[in-house]
Amino acid sequence: MSTWQVRQEGSPAIVSLPSATEVMAGLRDGIWLPTDEVKGPTDAKWVPLDAHPLFEEVAAELELPPAEGPDDSHLDMNPLIDVCLVLLIFFILTITYESLERAIAVPQDAPQDKASKIPKVQFDQIKDRVFVVIARMDDDKPVIMLEKTAVPIEQLAEKMKELIEKTGRREMVLDLDGNVPWGIHTAILDAAKGNGVHKILAQVKSKK
Repeated sequence: MSTWQVRQEGSPAIVSLPSATEVMAGLRDGIWLPTDEVKGPTDAKWVPLDAHPLFEEVAAELELPPAEGPDDSHLDMNPLIDVCLVLLIFFILTITYESLERAIAVPQDAPQDKASKIPKVQFDQIKDRVFVVIARMDDDKPVIMLEKTAVPIEQLAEKMKELIEKTGRREMVLDLDGNVPWGIHTAILDAAKGNGVHKILAQVKSKK
């Protein structure tokens, strides 16, 4: 029977094994290191396992560095960036929608082109529950009258609130000259809406 001899590197102690298969199994199981020496029945001298033709391939596999695991210190920012982009798009669409909603809420026909579509009734029938807002042009300057009192457009909402609280009248008659810019018309409607005035009766005079 052929005998294989194995010894640890630099050690005089020798272990005899019956076959090369036993030597290879010991190498795989960690009993022998790739640098330990082996001498086969036909070998003239001791050879390191990693240099022997029968065992060098197995020794090379054992010497391969372990595969690197996932780096726990690395933070993947891609999901966070994706979420931020979605939120950004959502906020932009929300702001745009609110602006459009405000624009859509006002009448679509400009007073310069067509009479307002708000219904018209006789003033004597409703004078006890309404207040009057008149808008006229004095040369190039718009003049706003709230119950015959001139009010700057930026103070209209505040003065309208005071009038509603004092009189309890929550409906508005809007007497609008056709020359008044559409922006003034919109500002008056916004002031009324902000004070809870949802019923507006309008009289729009044709543009001169």
